Amino acid sequence: MDVGTEPLEVHLPPQTLQLLRQEAERREIPVAELVREAIDLLLAQDEQVRMQAAEALCQVEAPVADWGQVKREIEEARRA
Repeated sequence: MDVGTEPLEVHLPPQTLQLLRQEAERREIPVAELVREAIDLLLAQDEQVRMQAAEALCQVEAPVADWGQVKREIEEARRA
């Protein structure tokens, strides 16, 4: 086991496990390494999507109300 890693038990359908084994064999790497690579890739893509969404929101030139006004409107709506 790699230094700084922890074990994880995952239950997979037989077909999925067979596909993982075939891909690992094709790449000449252990199945565990293939799974770690897949997880890293998924997490990196998720982070990239979140960053793109945040950047898109920052580009929106929507009017922004004064916080005091927004707070008053929220409080008035709560009382109504």
